[in-house]
Amino acid sequence: MTTLAQAYFFLLGVACGVALLPVAAYRRVTPIWLRGLLIACGLLVIGRYLVMALFASPDAPERFGAVRRLWFGSAIGLTVPSAFAVDQLLRHPAMTPKRLLGWLAPFIAIGAAILLIAEATLVPDPLIGWSVRLLGPWRWLLPAAEGAFVVAFLAIVGLLVRKLPSGPMRRALWGLAAGQALLGLDGLIVALGGWYVRPFLYTEMLMGLALWHAYETAFALQGR
Repeated sequence: MTTLAQAYFFLLGVACGVALLPVAAYRRVTPIWLRGLLIACGLLVIGRYLVMALFASPDAPERFGAVRRLWFGSAIGLTVPSAFAVDQLLRHPAMTPKRLLGWLAPFIAIGAAILLIAEATLVPDPLIGWSVRLLGPWRWLLPAAEGAFVVAFLAIVGLLVRKLPSGPMRRALWGLAAGQALLGLDGLIVALGGWYVRPFLYTEMLMGLALWHAYETAFALQGR
């Protein structure tokens, strides 16, 4: 195994470890259906990293091509928990998890469609193995949906932090906003044909840490 491959697998291992942190926090979320949804989101992110490890193999298209769409597991895995993290922090009586789920339904539907039916192909990665590229309208639908989410998320968080007196809550929200802003920037680079084949693992790890901190802050503020 080359030094590059060793470094890549080490980075994927670290990413999986970071992704487990918010999953551990999700286990304390109520109601139970929301807990299950968030844990499923966390497992999608971990599944993405496992697929990326599999696609480092030269014969990945023949052996693992069937699971290629899991490459985009973070489309749901990092988006949905971010929105519910804000709800967990605020606990506003006018908002319920089910109502928020209804607002997120279009983003969840797009993410699910990409994971289940999107046209996607494996392309050689200039550094190691293979990466996955969406084809046809899917190539633009994913960054468009993620961009819309990021813009709405940043706008809402920007309005909230100006009115919140709680320092821990404000810091948690700023962390979520920073993570989503970086993910949005990554998506824009991809949409414009930039560094497509190399995953933005560092940004996703920062987002995972922001999610873990936000949920842990919410539990601390609620005395759980």
